[in-house]
Amino acid sequence: MYKIIMAPTEGSDSEKPAVLAAVRLAQRFDAVLRLVRVDPAPLVLQTVPNLPVLEITEDTLKEERQARLRKLEEDGAEYRKSGVRVITSLEDGPVGPSLREYAEKFGVDLIVMSSHARGGIKRITLGSVTDYLIRHTHIPVLVVKAGTTLLDTSSTPTVARIVVPLDGSALAEQILPDVASLALRINATVSLVQVLTPTTYSQERIMQPGLPWWEDDMAAAEGYLGNAAGRLAEEGVAVSKDVVLGENIAASILDYAARMRADLIAIATSGAGGMTRFVFGSVADEVTRMSPASLLVFHPEPKVVGTENPAESKALAGF
Repeated sequence: MYKIIMAPTEGSDSEKPAVLAAVRLAQRFDAVLRLVRVDPAPLVLQTVPNLPVLEITEDTLKEERQARLRKLEEDGAEYRKSGVRVITSLEDGPVGPSLREYAEKFGVDLIVMSSHARGGIKRITLGSVTDYLIRHTHIPVLVVKAGTTLLDTSSTPTVARIVVPLDGSALAEQILPDVASLALRINATVSLVQVLTPTTYSQERIMQPGLPWWEDDMAAAEGYLGNAAGRLAEEGVAVSKDVVLGENIAASILDYAARMRADLIAIATSGAGGMTRFVFGSVADEVTRMSPASLLVFHPEPKVVGTENPAESKALAGF
């Protein structure tokens, strides 16, 4: 499914695990890896009286650019040793928009980035750029967290379980084809989960499955997840499903992922698309920010129209 994978880079050691994850995925999908760096416009600061002026000449800028280009090409040559087809590119302009335009121009299927945010005033951090690409593209973004098993580039599959939170909408389900393709290539099990939140006094008092005041919502959620699980199973994916009761949706998702020992959380987000409650908005933001596991985050296009889960309007209005 993934034919062209883009790995943005600044050339720092902190982002290397994400690039290595991109290399690993390119191997498994026989995809082209585009290693892209963006040179933003140089930062010009007002001089301070009585302090020496730092002179930046055109030759200095050219030399620095050539050094960055050499480093990028050296990295590309190193990753080609793994048998991956690597294309390097040094672009100019605002980092986020330039990466978005590059991805759209070359038909990128997957963007792989680190969640590490660098400090300082010299450039936009990769953390903020990751957020920008999630919100302003409809390309899945794999956010690689430091210290996770997803970073292993050995030939042995390291992702054992993918947790997929769903909110009862057709838009959120747009992530499932990517999940199926990824799970099959890395031999992973998929766990679908839907969180129901209390909306009545009785539900608030006792959050326990099997009680009369939860029966309708539980049945609707089970049926919805069953349909989604059935589609994944038809593709050959090993899949399970669970309905979870909780007062805080994001916290419940993270707790479930921890209990399942998830190596990856795949979640849809409304991003900046204005799709109100149909897919995760602030919930996805919180999960992405707080999850210790890597994430596959997808901002779906509002083109899928389907029948909503009957329990959605009551139980998931906070999404």
